[in-house]
Amino acid sequence: MREDLFKKEDYHAALREHASILDCSKAIEEYLKTGDLEGALLFVRDINKSLETLKNLANRKMLESQMKGLLDDLVAAGVNVMVVKRHVQ
Repeated sequence: MREDLFKKEDYHAALREHASILDCSKAIEEYLKTGDLEGALLFVRDINKSLETLKNLANRKMLESQMKGLLDDLVAAGVNVMVVKRHVQ
């Protein structure tokens, strides 16, 4: 999984979600072999939850990067952003 998609402090949580997805995929395969579609569907829901968590973690990184970029642009334009920077860091 790409490390650069997530904040450093979120990467371990992302790895756990990734591992959960892989485990659920294996369980789905087993349930499908036995014909237990309801059981498989429960694991599909778990995968969706993990994917939603990964998406949220990736969005956190993207938003933080955008915010830092905006601050850099403001500094380059000569705006005093010390008060804003305290809230970002």
